[in-house]
Amino acid sequence: MSAQFTVLPSPAALAHAAADRIVASARNAIRHRGRFVLALSGGSTPRLVYPLLASRPRIDLVDWSRVEFFWGDERAVPPDDPDSNFGLARALLLDHLPAVRTGAVHRMPADATDRESAALAYEAELRRLFDMAPTSARRPSFDLIWLGMGPDGHTASLFPGSTALGERKRWVLATTAPPTSPV
Repeated sequence: MSAQFTVLPSPAALAHAAADRIVASARNAIRHRGRFVLALSGGSTPRLVYPLLASRPRIDLVDWSRVEFFWGDERAVPPDDPDSNFGLARALLLDHLPAVRTGAVHRMPADATDRESAALAYEAELRRLFDMAPTSARRPSFDLIWLGMGPDGHTASLFPGSTALGERKRWVLATTAPPTSPV
């Protein structure tokens, strides 16, 4: 299998292409499996993409009541903090979508006092949704996992040199950004 790269002329062009890809993936998953399971990203690109998804014509092309929302990472801040990935998604996307089901938004509780317990709880939520026992070796199958990349090469709070990079059993870990890493 070969990788395919697309170079776009501007951040706006990237945002439109990303929004179109999310809509196409959602429509395909809902048509074939009855739901769309999406893991959202943090970073700067969502600030451009979320408003495109929450406006016409894209908002009308997806049955948002059939979408399950997860996050690939979250900062250890409350949901109303300007640095919260969930808060960004809520303000620019979720609050504007029609028919999002109660229970379909699976916020990562990274602001919990006990972040290790919060990571275990989020993993349990994933296992419940994907109907996988705690001892199952299978991995969840998302329809789309949106990942960004930080200037230091990190993605999904997996920072260069982190011990989390060697984890092979856990699905969710509480990590800490290196002091010099822009998140």
